[in-house]
Amino acid sequence: MLDSKPNRETPINASTVLLFDRAMRLQAIRSDIVRAAQELDGLSDHELADLGINRSDVNDTIERYI
Repeated sequence: MLDSKPNRETPINASTVLLFDRAMRLQAIRSDIVRAAQELDGLSDHELADLGINRSDVNDTIERYI
């Protein structure tokens, strides 16, 4: 009879699991990041400057996470 799970010769280490967990958490907050960047994009350049944010950083963030 065939096993449904193949035998693993190399065990999965903790760093692999932690890296996967981190990636999943980042994926989960991706929409929040885009929403926040889009809200900031609605501000004027002067308002962004007062917050210490460059418009190009906002635009880059939107592009990166969409």
